[in-house]
Amino acid sequence: MGKIAEKGKEIISGNIENIKNIRRKKSDVEFSGLTDKDISIEHDLNLYTREGQFYVLVADADGDERVDIERMIDQTGCFITSVSSGIECMDQVNHDKYDLILLARNMPRMDGIQTLKNIKNSPSSKCRDAKIYVILDEKADEPDIIFENAGFDGILRKPIERTILQNVIISLVPPKMLPEDEELLESIKKNAADAQTLKSCGVRFIEALYDYKGDIEEYKNDVSKFIDDYEVVSSDMIDALYSGKNLEYMDYARTMREEARKIGATYLSYCFDDHVNMAKDDSLDVAETNWRSLIVEWENVISGVAAWLGKEDSVQLGSTEVLTTDTNGIRLPMSDVKVRIEEILGNLESNDQETALRNVTKLSRYELDPDIRLKIDRIIKAFDKDKINTAVDILRSIQSL
Repeated sequence: MGKIAEKGKEIISGNIENIKNIRRKKSDVEFSGLTDKDISIEHDLNLYTREGQFYVLVADADGDERVDIERMIDQTGCFITSVSSGIECMDQVNHDKYDLILLARNMPRMDGIQTLKNIKNSPSSKCRDAKIYVILDEKADEPDIIFENAGFDGILRKPIERTILQNVIISLVPPKMLPEDEELLESIKKNAADAQTLKSCGVRFIEALYDYKGDIEEYKNDVSKFIDDYEVVSSDMIDALYSGKNLEYMDYARTMREEARKIGATYLSYCFDDHVNMAKDDSLDVAETNWRSLIVEWENVISGVAAWLGKEDSVQLGSTEVLTTDTNGIRLPMSDVKVRIEEILGNLESNDQETALRNVTKLSRYELDPDIRLKIDRIIKAFDKDKINTAVDILRSIQSL
């Protein structure tokens, strides 16, 4: 007789009731954050009764997300029930007791915060003492303090990584339910801490580490290189952008897209991909408009991973920021800007770089449109780096406006 049939016979003979929420039982529960290693749970742990078991309820309108969470929790050996709304969640908590409840922030008719209040305050709720975590979308911009003040015990951000979720369960289940492998548990806790830290800057640590086959040192080396490359690559990219060099700009964006994807900076890789497509479509004017948002996301990742590696003191951010902040207060119309640009180009054609730089610096002292201001400052940086051809290309791009 198969194991499932034997267990079914055992259930019937033991008159065990109320098993409608059981998904499955595994004698060897996968509790590993990174490997497929099977971890044996204490054999006297009865997963089919309320006594000594851990019950989890998930409420999320996103069906795919619920399936992913069910699978991850099921692998820990806990019982999982999932519903698609706050109203269905209340039906469950009024009927059964749960140890951990995960509530999506956004649900139809009753959102996560209101559902939390109802769970805590409803006289018929059997889960007023349950630990309750809120599930937020990846780019949710509400400050964490809103959810802390609302009474949530913790925050999970989509996509929820298995190690982080397992670590939450490890922190809550009775000790007798945990594997005896202390080294494994500590590994999960460490990986979860790293994953949580990097998630805050848009990096999916565990997902990336799979691609590295768990080699954390190789991953750190690539992250360190990603940090070190930022100042030069971002500077070269904006020079290519302002010089109107589509192919060069596209190559930079494509390279950084793959580098970002490799270290787990998924959203940043999407941003670079957008710029690849802008260059393909000969839409560098659109890329200019979206440059600032790319830099914000790029520097968010850089500052986060640098802090994680302890390299924050060596990071030079703001390489594309405006140099000139103290102006003479006189707004210069575009027609006058072009006259001065023509003069600067004449200086360079005469190989008089000193006069050209002096005239660019004078031009930077005027009140200029933001886009022109950025380009003028890039010209000054090009002079500083002795990249005269780049300066000429950007000057000509202004002249052609």
